[in-house]
Formats: sequence, structure tokens, C-alpha cells
Amino acid sequence: MIRRYILSAILLTVTVSFLGGQQLFPELKKFRSVSDYPVYTPDDLWNYINGAADAYLALGFIDLNIMEYVRGKTSIKAELYRFGDDSRAFGIYSMERSPGYNFIPAGVQGYNEEGVVHFYKDRYYVKIMSNSRSKKVNASMLELGGLISSRIEGSTEFPALLKLFPAEGLLKNQETYLLESILGHEFLRGAFRASYEIEGDRFDIYLFNRDDPAETAVMAERLAGDAWSPNEEVFKYAFEDGYNGVLHIARNGGRLVLVSGLSFEKSDLAERYITKMIDR
Repeated sequence: MIRRYILSAILLTVTVSFLGGQQLFPELKKFRSVSDYPVYTPDDLWNYINGAADAYLALGFIDLNIMEYVRGKTSIKAELYRFGDDSRAFGIYSMERSPGYNFIPAGVQGYNEEGVVHFYKDRYYVKIMSNSRSKKVNASMLELGGLISSRIEGSTEFPALLKLFPAEGLLKNQETYLLESILGHEFLRGAFRASYEIEGDRFDIYLFNRDDPAETAVMAERLAGDAWSPNEEVFKYAFEDGYNGVLHIARNGGRLVLVSGLSFEKSDLAERYITKMIDR
């Protein structure tokens, strides 16, 4: 009896999870809704997007719900990719956007290019597309995006940690979130990255933030090796990394900041940005 109750609870949880994505699809005026697709999970996502699935799986993809909207020979497809949290949804969205896109106020941020409307909000990355290049169809895609966005609960702000990146020299709409093997190191996981250009110098800043300071201590120690000093309130170090050239790092409690792309001669510039982020 107990086993049957447990099994029923599991099935109910799975059913609610799958239906949750479907409930985010609204009706679209003058279009007929058609749902002939399964709910894709990490086990079979590659059946739908082939090699592109690796990037989604690396960021903790949970499931994909799909709905088509049909009117005569015109079809609009909406895909809802769900991730574990808003940072990961932002990560996949930011990987596929380009700074030159036509950005629109959909979700937290979205863009409208020929035949596509993409945006992200909360844990969802939403992709709306059509083979039609009609302005009326594009207007319907934008309308659909707004309707879906209104059904997704959650913040309409970027992840809060992005606000820690200084504005000076920031290359807009190039920020992203990386989950695995950052800068080629398997032990570096879960960081926001922003790119900068100052007086001809281009560099990247990585921000790791943990509730448990021990996690950033482990990363800092593995990067710094024998130079690591756990007793310093703010540990700072610059070194030649075999993968990436010179790296400048600083660790304070649960926060680790890493600057890549600036030589030892540019340590003052790296220090300026590190100080702004560590002290906030």
C-alpha cells in the first residue's frame, strides 16, 4: 500500500511538471493550437536539437514543451526550455544572442530577428519561430511572446549578481553565465562573465559567488597553488596560467573574482576592477 502511494505521488509530480509547461501556452487569435510533440527531457533532447543539446544539458536543462499555432499554410512554433534557475536560463539565452540583435521588451530581455522571437524569463528560455516573413505573422509572434511572458511568474530583472560588474568599459549584451570547466579548469564552475574594453585593452571578468566561503577557498587554492594564503581576509594573486596566460584573482569570503586577458604590466587596471567587485 505504501509503495503504491509513493508511486502515485511520483507520477503526480511528473504529470504536474509536464502539464506546467503546457499551461504556459496561451490561445493566439486567428490561430489553431496543435500539440503533437512529446515533452523532451535530458534523456532525449538530442532527438530534437541534435548536437546543440550538449550546451543545454551542461546548463541543467530540465524539459522542453512545444506548441504549434497554425492558420492555413502559416505555422508558428513556440518552444519553452525550462532550467533549474534563472541564472542557467539566462546562460543559454545569452549564449545564443548577439549584441547587434534587435532587442525587445519581452520577458527579462528578448530579441526579434527575421522569423524568430527569443526571450528569457525566470527559469524559461522561450523560442518562437516561423518560416513566414510576413509582417503580420511577425506581429503575431510578438503578441504570442508577450502572452507567454505574462504567464511565466518571476522577476523581470537580470540575475542580481550582474549588477556587481562595473559599468565602465562594459561591452553590453555580452554578459553570460557559465556552469562547467570555466577557462578549461574542471574545478571552476558556476560563474558570471562580462567582457570589457578600456583604451584598447580587452579583457574578461569572471564572478563566482557562493553561500559557503569554503567553496571559493578551494577554487582559489587550486588556482594559486603554494601562493595560497587562507589567513588573508582578501587574498589577491596574479600568475601565469598554462591555459590562459596571465590571470589576476581575488577572493573574499564567498566571492571570487578572476580577470583574464590583462598582462602583468596591466595589473593596476586589473586591480581597479577587482577592488570594485570585491568591495561591493
